[in-house]
Amino acid sequence: MGWIFRTHVTVAKGTMVGGNPLETNLYGCPVGFALTAMQQFISFFCFLILYAALYATPHKITPKRISSMKEVVSIVIFGCVFAMNIALNNFSLGYVSIAVNLIIRSCLPLTTFLSQQGLALFHLYPFRPCKVLEIGLMVAGVFCASGFTVAKILGSPGKNHEGSNEVLGCIMCIASLLCGSVNLALAGVLGEMK
Repeated sequence: MGWIFRTHVTVAKGTMVGGNPLETNLYGCPVGFALTAMQQFISFFCFLILYAALYATPHKITPKRISSMKEVVSIVIFGCVFAMNIALNNFSLGYVSIAVNLIIRSCLPLTTFLSQQGLALFHLYPFRPCKVLEIGLMVAGVFCASGFTVAKILGSPGKNHEGSNEVLGCIMCIASLLCGSVNLALAGVLGEMK
């Protein structure tokens, strides 16, 4: 578990990490969030370099003009859930195995469908037909994923503190999953606005 920057986020002395108690308090930001911020920062500057390089060519990047407040709000929310999806996923990987992470993230089709239906309530997305067989299979998949995750946490060799860390990792992974589904649904909304 990595921590950088001095902030008010704290892990108390004596907390079990990797089977050993911490000798001192940890202050800082979880490295998953910091890593995501650095990736976004570097990606932005890479985009600026590409934009400048293509500016004088026939392949110039010309973004669409934003003409309504609905577009502004959609873009801001899209950016936030995109960043949170990556940050929460990186954070969760510090607490759960990649197998558990991928099993939880395999529930994305159901949460994306629910996000699309939620956006349709606000007239931002067209209502999708609700096919009982498809929804039933997605729900069955979610129950299987839930069963695997619970079995993995309860069957993990270790002390109680490690199980609670895995629960935290699962909660962060589910939050990342929800951000990813809203991200996909908003990508459809933004795609319709062109």
